[in-house]
Amino acid sequence: MYTQQQVSIAPSTTTKVLSLLDRAMGCGTFGHLMRSYFTPEVMAVDFCWSTDERALVPRLINRLLTPQVIRAHNLDILRFRQQLGHAYLVRDLIRRKLNGHQILHFHTDRLAFACLDLLQRMPTVVSLDMTEAQAADEACTHRWTFAPNVWLEKQVFESATQIVAWSEYGRQSVINDYGITPQKVSVIAPGVNTQTIYPTTVTKTGAGLPKLLFVGGDFQRKGGEDVLAVFLANFGEQAELHLVTTAAISCEHPHVHIHRNITAYSVEWLELYQMADLFVLPTYFDAFGMVFLEAMAAGLPIVATRINAVPELVQEGKNGFLVAPGDRQDLAQKISWLLGNAQLRQAMGRQARLLAETRFDFRYNFAQWQDLFTQIAQEPVCV
Repeated sequence: MYTQQQVSIAPSTTTKVLSLLDRAMGCGTFGHLMRSYFTPEVMAVDFCWSTDERALVPRLINRLLTPQVIRAHNLDILRFRQQLGHAYLVRDLIRRKLNGHQILHFHTDRLAFACLDLLQRMPTVVSLDMTEAQAADEACTHRWTFAPNVWLEKQVFESATQIVAWSEYGRQSVINDYGITPQKVSVIAPGVNTQTIYPTTVTKTGAGLPKLLFVGGDFQRKGGEDVLAVFLANFGEQAELHLVTTAAISCEHPHVHIHRNITAYSVEWLELYQMADLFVLPTYFDAFGMVFLEAMAAGLPIVATRINAVPELVQEGKNGFLVAPGDRQDLAQKISWLLGNAQLRQAMGRQARLLAETRFDFRYNFAQWQDLFTQIAQEPVCV
């Protein structure tokens, strides 16, 4: 396992960064990990959630730009208005917080939509899990409604000093969909805390029925309906299914357990990962999937879907299996292989933990961020 001494460069006493962070879903987890790494002893980074200290006038403008009506199909360009309104709030927050900082950091890049002039005056890093062009592709219908988002995002990419994508999937979109030079775009995965999340030391062999774990708030989008249907049709008497979700679902089967109000990184949350034998999340859409890193850190073999950045995390036949979204027959087959072979589960689980330690440990990955901040603080802005 990596240690702080092994992966970090020398602390910087001169570089000062102002980092604006989105709190939504996996971005919030990324923000918490980043804040825990960048202590004052490592580097002077002032963190602000994009929702901090919202003044009255920016809030009113944001409200005008994001009314709560006509949401269907994004035909009112709601997504663009929400992002622009949010970006205006961030711009006002920067106005009040910017004080001697040398570098700006935005996660995600959409927070910079109202800050193009600042990007052109200061060294700036923008980071992202996916681009608006990729979001438009996922929307399938009415792709044209994303045109304002894509256009403004291109201005951000062109104005930023450096762009950091969580995955090669995101990096290729920045390069190919927006025409950004490859040298300007790097990949640094968000990482996972392998000291907080770790495999159980208790031997699971012979400890009752094997346990499947699903963790996903958006039950339908994350493939929860497929997991439940496949389990009830094939494995209801030979395994347990534990569903961690906020969705209003119910199931009376004695081997199906639904866990609500489970907070990430809580004792209960960690116990669910440690008692599980395999992790199943056949998601229909995830740009990256922080939850896969958490399952890997817990030493679990994974069954996931072959979409977007997921194959960069779940390596077919090594730490898990990949299926096509909605393919319940293949999903059942892959679960059956793992349930029927404890040695295979354990081997894949060990490989998952090894990948978490060597490629996705947050201390190693944020040391790369530290190096990046130090480098661009010494370079002139070039756009």
